[in-house]
Amino acid sequence: MNRYFFIPLFFSFFISACAQDSNFSNLSSMEFEQLISKKNGTLLDVRTTSEFSNGHIKDAGQLNYYALDFKRKLLLLAKDQPIYLYCNTGYRSKRAAEILVEEGYTQVYNLEHGIMEWNLENLPVIIEKDARPDTKNKMEPDEFYALIQSDKPVFIDFYAPWCAPCRKMMPMIDSLKAEFKAQITIVKINVDASKKLVKELKLGSVPYFVFYQSKTKKFEHYGLIGREELVSLFESLSNIK
Repeated sequence: MNRYFFIPLFFSFFISACAQDSNFSNLSSMEFEQLISKKNGTLLDVRTTSEFSNGHIKDAGQLNYYALDFKRKLLLLAKDQPIYLYCNTGYRSKRAAEILVEEGYTQVYNLEHGIMEWNLENLPVIIEKDARPDTKNKMEPDEFYALIQSDKPVFIDFYAPWCAPCRKMMPMIDSLKAEFKAQITIVKINVDASKKLVKELKLGSVPYFVFYQSKTKKFEHYGLIGREELVSLFESLSNIK
């Protein structure tokens, strides 16, 4: 794992302006990049090995948040050095930051919106030579724009394999796809496999749901949503009786 070292007082004024959450600092991508460029402290990617291989920040170490021994290994980090955490959207890294703060760590910094925002800012990532890009439910920008030109209403579920809320909703989306197949085209798009499209649409988090009718966006929603709400939406926007 790569480590960086710094004098905390040098950045004390800068950090005081950052958003605070439970005694750790939530940083934007540009703020995060400015700090880690000084090479002071420990930069840690808390995603899976596959996610890490397909695009990580230079000099980052990797520790899988979902591993059974994650907490034990996380707490091996020195308390007298700053720790910079990130994942895809900021969810896992925030949980990791909370663990560190509970254990008495005082210099903890979280990339609030994760590497998805980092990519939107065109900041550099390293792709490993042995990376195996995810291709399931991949969609390129030209395919997307052709899809929403359809005369038939289109409902799209943007998801990621690592996203717990996305996985929770998948059975419901699949059932709606079967129920409304005659009236609505329901499509799942994997953001990990569709990075060009994600960047073009400036998507910053998942799950993200969007409904197009007559080539026009009629509805969009980030996060969990109930089945009844979606059924009501489909019936009202598609004139289903």
